Amino acid sequence: MSAPSPSLHTTIDAFEPMLLAWLRQGLDEHDIVALTDAAGAIRFVNERFCEISGYTEAELLGQNHRLLKSGEHPDSFYREMWNTISTGEIWRGSICNRDKSGRLYWVQTTILPLLGLGGRTLGYLAVRTDVTRLVLAERELALKTAELQLLFEHAPIGLSWREFNSDGTPGPNHVNQRFCELIGLSRGDAADLGNVQRITHPDDWRQQAALNAEIYAGKRDSFTLEKRYLHADGTTVWGILTVVVLREKDGRITHHFAMLEDITARHLAEEELRRTEARWRTYIQTASEILYALTPEGRLKFVSQAWTAKLGHPVEEVLGTAFRDYIHPEDSGRWDAFFARTLATGGDGEGIEYRVRNRDGRWVWHASTGSAYSDRDKRRAFFGVGRDISVRRQAQQELRAALGRLEEMARIIDRSPSVVVLWRAEGGSWPVEFVSASVRQFGYEPEDLMSRRLNFRDITHPEDRERVGAEVDAHAAAGHREYNQEYRIQCADGSVRWVDDHTIVRLDERGAVTHHEGLITDITERKAAEARAREVQERELELARDVQQHLLPSRFPDLGRIDVEVLSQPSQQLGGDYYDVLPVDERHHGFVIADVSGKGAPAALMMAACRASLRLCAPGELSPAAVLHRVNRALQPDMPPGMYITLFYGIINLDTLALRFCRAGHEAGLLLRAGGGAPVLLGDGGMALGMAPAELFDATLDEGRVVMAPGDLLALYTDGVNEACNASGEEFGRERLADALRRHQREPLAEIVRRIDRYLRQFCTLAPRHDDRALLVVRAR
Repeated sequence: MSAPSPSLHTTIDAFEPMLLAWLRQGLDEHDIVALTDAAGAIRFVNERFCEISGYTEAELLGQNHRLLKSGEHPDSFYREMWNTISTGEIWRGSICNRDKSGRLYWVQTTILPLLGLGGRTLGYLAVRTDVTRLVLAERELALKTAELQLLFEHAPIGLSWREFNSDGTPGPNHVNQRFCELIGLSRGDAADLGNVQRITHPDDWRQQAALNAEIYAGKRDSFTLEKRYLHADGTTVWGILTVVVLREKDGRITHHFAMLEDITARHLAEEELRRTEARWRTYIQTASEILYALTPEGRLKFVSQAWTAKLGHPVEEVLGTAFRDYIHPEDSGRWDAFFARTLATGGDGEGIEYRVRNRDGRWVWHASTGSAYSDRDKRRAFFGVGRDISVRRQAQQELRAALGRLEEMARIIDRSPSVVVLWRAEGGSWPVEFVSASVRQFGYEPEDLMSRRLNFRDITHPEDRERVGAEVDAHAAAGHREYNQEYRIQCADGSVRWVDDHTIVRLDERGAVTHHEGLITDITERKAAEARAREVQERELELARDVQQHLLPSRFPDLGRIDVEVLSQPSQQLGGDYYDVLPVDERHHGFVIADVSGKGAPAALMMAACRASLRLCAPGELSPAAVLHRVNRALQPDMPPGMYITLFYGIINLDTLALRFCRAGHEAGLLLRAGGGAPVLLGDGGMALGMAPAELFDATLDEGRVVMAPGDLLALYTDGVNEACNASGEEFGRERLADALRRHQREPLAEIVRRIDRYLRQFCTLAPRHDDRALLVVRAR
């Protein structure tokens, strides 16, 4: 049997003479050591002391520690220290010293009095540890904490946050002053989420509760919601609420943050703007009247397309010319007086009739009303509405000249291209008492109507009868003596003709309506011309779409280790989605995908501005955050109210496949590793471009980094992909997109894009599409 091994205690005892040397060696390696006599004069320092102080041993020996005094501590600090050690007690604390070069450094210090026989102090042993980095870090943390608290308290948007305990229960809700002002609660009341729920619109709370449930179920980490609050003053406050949570690695939520931006004014303005724009767009596109605006000097600054249809002059030729130059010399004096009176009084409701020159040299009678308004330069300008009354005036003149002679009147009326009809205001049948022979142009004989075999309602197009009848009743109720209508006549051969009906109302001695005298003119050709004008407009929109598509890359450069493919589908002729591949330098390329809020021409214009700014700022800059800071500074001051641009921008090193990226309010990128596993979401978020000034945008923008491996697939997409809805309102969702990408991850990129497009079309069958779609896929070789 072998002898037992010696114990550790036995082994150390065997080397007891060396133990002190070992302890000293360990102390020298780790700590800063100094030994002074009872008067405080330095008698010993180790190498660590010399290294940190910058003095040599010879310079230190015999000196007092006042040589290292920093001036950071008051005299009372040193008195308290000396009182402690001079009474034989150990002193512990943190001291700031100044080295030979003047640099400050911090040491955690223990001073041990060395007591001899009888308790007399022989000297002092000071053992120190360098804690400079720790102290500076603590100071920096305190400064950053104060800055964050200041930002929190004085932020222009509402902010709230709360922590979650380890058992998953939420702590109190912390809110800033702006949050309280927006929702109308005190800080104490806002700390209770039940009070916040109470003042939230019920429909919005149900939606918010569903989104919160998805967060707590781990399905999402953030959401943005437009919602309404019922303020204590009785108003409804509209806000954009953005909620973000932080999680531990096990998925447990640790912090809950919310940002609330007041969009009440914007929401009300947008609603009113939509209503106003819809009314004006419909009116301008369909109005037969000429709409025009004049400068205070009487020059044309705007004119509708009806000018060309009525007078033949192209719009671009008349803009900037004097309106007076088109008026008959005999009528120009009355026009000057009317124009001056309107600018002076704002418009008295009375119009003017005058002759205006057609491009072919003819003089055409027009009637115009006008009103004054303040232009952008705060000058009084003129807005007018003119219409062609030449046919009406001719017919009225002929009618008045023939009133005394019915036979002559009939001949004049019959020669007129217009149809004169007199029908009695009796119920809704409109029985005809007189109609001119020119009604034959519609295939009817005057006797068909005057014998009551047909009434005027019978020849009105069935789809227009109810509207025309309602307009007649409305004009009668309003007491109008004269009005115009446009509708369709159903001809005897089944064809349809558009007519303009200028009606004069006849009253009896009591003021009751007895008859309607109509002057009906065929405007079918004019309607056809208007339809052709709309076709021209549609072709122009198609040309604009082609120009926009030219701004987007149709082919991508050969990037060596990187393959790129795209799916792009605007919901209208013009879209607001943008994607691009940008050269940064010889070994770096940038990938970008963006989504402009809204659709149509405004979104397309902002997309073009974003593209131009990004292509200007990207070359040579390897930090995505720095690029987006510059782009936001360029776009934000000129961004229309309510518009913004979400964007994901990444820069990849073609040698190392390292990807640096930023997400400005955009959907997180999906990274699918070649080896499988759950998709990696790229981007911690940030505010959208143009939504906030540079300081706030820069503070919220984070930059991330990930290294791709051969076979890894990166998918960047706009919300038209994951928020595409089926007929039941269910969204396609990020999970479906990730599953589809995973199933076809190893296939060629063109096939992946084709598959995703097919899945989206199948999912959204029978559901209208309201948003643009863009999907950019990148794979490392």
